Amino acid sequence: MSSPRRVAIVGAGPGGLTLTRHLYIKQIPFRFPARGGLFKERKAVARSEGEDMVVTDKDDHRYYEEIDSKAGDRPEVDRLQLRGILLDSLLTEAVEWAHSIRLVTKTTNDKVEITLEGSSGTLKETYGLVVGADGAWSKARPLVTQVKPHYSTISGLDLRIHDVDTRHPEVGKLIGRGMFLALFNAKELFAPRNGDNSIRVNWPAETGVDFCDEKMAKDLLLKELDGFAPNLKDLFVKAGSDIVARSMFMFPVDHTWKHTPGVTLLGDAAHLMTPFAGEGVNLAMIDALDLGEAVASTANHGNLDEAISEYEQKMFARSHRSMKETWDSLELMFVEDAPKTFVEKFKVTRALGGAPPAEENQW
Repeated sequence: MSSPRRVAIVGAGPGGLTLTRHLYIKQIPFRFPARGGLFKERKAVARSEGEDMVVTDKDDHRYYEEIDSKAGDRPEVDRLQLRGILLDSLLTEAVEWAHSIRLVTKTTNDKVEITLEGSSGTLKETYGLVVGADGAWSKARPLVTQVKPHYSTISGLDLRIHDVDTRHPEVGKLIGRGMFLALFNAKELFAPRNGDNSIRVNWPAETGVDFCDEKMAKDLLLKELDGFAPNLKDLFVKAGSDIVARSMFMFPVDHTWKHTPGVTLLGDAAHLMTPFAGEGVNLAMIDALDLGEAVASTANHGNLDEAISEYEQKMFARSHRSMKETWDSLELMFVEDAPKTFVEKFKVTRALGGAPPAEENQW
């Protein structure tokens, strides 16, 4: 099959939007118009200080503290800011918001049909290539694999502390500029700083409880945190009322599929994993760049199916490494002596990954 006449990218997350831009930059004649480069926009929201990391136990005894005093090579960009930059770079008609996807099916001639639903009724469109970039519960994925995400055994509660440096400067000082972890008794308190001067507080807990009642929810959390240092418990007291319960799903670490003509996947749709290595969005965007190159390489000649099959094999190898790293991190965090074992493993990973950070303290 040569390069298709029509391409549909299902999903407007960072991966799907990155692929959209890449196809335009490569001057592929698809219907995704965009404007110029985004380096300045990315630089404006990238936070090298987001690489900082603090690891403590329940008593706030610091097992590890990493302070990036220089601009590192892995700056943090908040997901919503990143998505906003990519959306703003596209003309309004590049993303279709008026319809939702009900079904993605194969036709008899190796084309893919998408059934859309909107206020004007049901619409069916046929494409030469459909890219599933629509996350954990992808509508396109059943065309390439029947494997479904399974429960990772981890659930969590997300809370937010807004305007932290102004309203709660002591919390801002505790958390620092990047990621804060408190590990104890197979539990993990995860509190990263965001670019909007907020702190996200995550705690593993059962999601079957009604968390619409803020007082009841926080009373339950504080009971679970009995024995923790007062300043750690205070994170939940000062968090806002927007409590979100999440169950974490994942694919098997070695998940693959046999190439199916006319359809492929990227990002979470292809390799859903828990967030304990922090690689989900990074992988989705790398997937998008590789897939864009595969499509571009066959724009005028060549076999698109072969190019996409090669992309998938490259993506499998890359994602399997990160999926294993994520699973290993999960197992290290949720054990009795988690601060000690996690820091030891992290130090080994740092040593293998290159030069040490600019400034580092260990106790």
